[in-house]
Amino acid sequence: NTPTIDVRLHTDAQNITVSVKDNGSGIEPDLRDKIFEPNFTTKTSGTGLGLAMCKGIVEQMKGSIWFETATGKGTVFYVQLK
Repeated sequence: NTPTIDVRLHTDAQNITVSVKDNGSGIEPDLRDKIFEPNFTTKTSGTGLGLAMCKGIVEQMKGSIWFETATGKGTVFYVQLK
């Protein structure tokens, strides 16, 4: 399976939404609640701060960040700004 990432931008009268979709293995159900926690990582290296920092920045801008995932099919992250 060739890895792919699809980035899209959607705008309407009130919001700008960016989606980033991959075709990876998805996020396991037992990890989903931890994704935005500082220092959480499933990797052997790194600090686990990336998504926690993104969430903080987006929320400081009064925006929202969330994801949808399907095990074995991939994940879509969304960032919405007003």
